[in-house]
Amino acid sequence: AELLAAIRQAEFMDAVIGADRSLWRDEVGVFPPGSPMASDEGLDVMEGRRDFDRIRRAVTEAGYAGEKVVVLGVADVPALAALSRVGAETLRRAGLEVEALSLPWAEVVARRARREAPAEGGWSVTFATLAGLDAFHPGLHPGLRGNGAEGWFGWPTLPRLEELREAWLETAELPAQQRIARDIQRTALEEAPFLPLGQYFQGTAYRRGLTGMPKGLPLFWNIQRS
Repeated sequence: AELLAAIRQAEFMDAVIGADRSLWRDEVGVFPPGSPMASDEGLDVMEGRRDFDRIRRAVTEAGYAGEKVVVLGVADVPALAALSRVGAETLRRAGLEVEALSLPWAEVVARRARREAPAEGGWSVTFATLAGLDAFHPGLHPGLRGNGAEGWFGWPTLPRLEELREAWLETAELPAQQRIARDIQRTALEEAPFLPLGQYFQGTAYRRGLTGMPKGLPLFWNIQRS
């Protein structure tokens, strides 16, 4: 909660894609806005006035003692490079001792698989993007696992999150699924296996003479030359 209070999704999205609000959203939870499982559960911690003096005190009171935080940033993927820059600066302002790396994507992929401590070649924080379909519900979302070594990068062991995911998978009725999804989001924001940083929309350019282009992800069928 201490670090969540430092996050402003609008800062990340503005860095990724610019000031045009039609191209991004903030106040985004762990599921895509407008999808059946989306809600505002627990998002209030990232709203309101941001007081970095209070945040730094809270981080210290939570037990942080100046340990180095290695931010595994990406240099050659523009969206991830922007997220990395804003993320490192936000953590610094929150009072953490940050070592910000900016590496080619291929090196990031290799290093993020390492489980050593940051001082031994590992890492503390890294950044990724997901398509909306990848985060559509708890059965798909890779960041909503708490199954340790079998899970996503970071490998958190979070029994409560796993219990809620199993309950969601065993529930067929939409209202009950939505209630569990709210519990999942609240738990994920408390346990922080990952932090949602907003949603942005990737533009697609194609020739004026093409017709039948579906909206959304590029799907190359039903397309004709006019």
